[in-house]
Formats: sequence, structure tokens, C-alpha cells
Amino acid sequence: MPMPVQPNDRFSRMFEEAGAHYAAGAVEQLGVYARHQPVGGAWALDYEASTLRIGEVTVHQSPLGSLGHDGSWLWAWANERTHPPGSGRLTLANWLRDFGERNQIYEFVTPRLELAEFPDPEQAARRLALLSLGALGTRGFANLPLDSGARAFVLVDDAEVPEAGFDGGALMAVLDRALSLFPYDPRLTMAGYLRRHAFETHESADGRHVYGERNGYSIAVRFTEDDLIAAVSHGARTGPQSVRAMPE
Repeated sequence: MPMPVQPNDRFSRMFEEAGAHYAAGAVEQLGVYARHQPVGGAWALDYEASTLRIGEVTVHQSPLGSLGHDGSWLWAWANERTHPPGSGRLTLANWLRDFGERNQIYEFVTPRLELAEFPDPEQAARRLALLSLGALGTRGFANLPLDSGARAFVLVDDAEVPEAGFDGGALMAVLDRALSLFPYDPRLTMAGYLRRHAFETHESADGRHVYGERNGYSIAVRFTEDDLIAAVSHGARTGPQSVRAMPE
């Protein structure tokens, strides 16, 4: 299989496509994790024990990568000093590297990424972590400041953290946040979200509307000619639906 091609600018197209697909589900899950283990207070990260404690809550974690004070990102699978090759804790990190190879995502197969070129390197690192969460289907990720000035990113893979279910009341907030982080393809974002929650979907003849149904609940999405989300309605098929237009 050929290696992914290095992008000419920012993140690669394949990264943005994958991010768009997983963004809404990952944002939704991250919100659940944030309520389970709120940030703030004392914390302790133990790579050997695969745990992260914040306040009184301890979860199982797996290393994802680190963001240096110089803006360089190093994947955990490439950080042999901290995570010796063959370590059991690298299972998820190695899976992500394979995921990158299968899907031709340059960023996931490159040991070190220079994020200092981005306007906000930490935000760029969060986007790497959010896509990782979505692709793996884990329960969250944490971003922790280290004494060296670097930041450690870990994936929370703990079954005690609830898995996000569909919440129609939070749908628009989730979509707003997902599209602000991964605006590449709103159609792909909506399709990925509906697939995550097992909605059966179909499209109108003109392609301007996408409909999803599951257990008597329906979602209807109207797109503009530029494939942006114009409005979303949802609710029980026999009851009133809430309708909201997306902001311009």
C-alpha cells in the first residue's frame, strides 16, 4: 500500500474527511466524559498503571501523544523513550497508526508533526485527539500540562465512563461544535452522526434533504446549494418537531 502524501498546507484532505465523519459523535462523547471526570483540581497520570486521576475520579487511559513547548507533536508509538516498543499500553496508538495507513491519512503515520506552523498548535493537537477518539470509539481524551512545558494527551478507554446516546435536545449544540472544529464537509458530518446512532437514512430526489429514522424518531436535514446545513428538524414522527436554522 502506498504511503499517504504529505499535505501542502495545514492538515491533509484525508484527515479533514475522516474528521468530518467522526466529529459530531466524538464531540458528543467528549461532553459525556467531561461530566464524568471534570477538569480542575489535583491530577495524577500513571503510564505504567494506565490510570489518570483528576480530583476523586480515576479512569483507565492509554497514551496518545504529546505536544512539546515548541509546538511539535509526537505520537506515543514514536516516543520510544517514554513508551518502549511492544508496551501493552500502545495498543490503541498502534491501531491509530494502522488506521492512518489504511485510510491514507498522512498525519497518523508521521511520527512527528510540526504544529507550530498552525495559528493555535494546542487546538491543532486537540483536533488530532478528537479524530482519534472518534475513530477508536473510546470514551474521551485528556490534555494535561507537564512540568517541562509540554502537554500529554491520553485516550480515556474506560467502560465506567458512559457512552453517549442520542439526545435530540442537544443535537444542534453538538452539530455547531462539530462543524466549528471540522467544517470540511457538513454532509459527511451529518452522515457520520446518523450512522453512529443507527438511523436509517435516505435522500430526497434533488439531494437537498436527508432524512433519518430510528424507532419512531425522525431527523430531517435541509442543505443549501453549497452543501451547508440550512436547517434541522427532529422529533417523534407522530408528534411536533423542533426546527432550527443553522447560523449563517
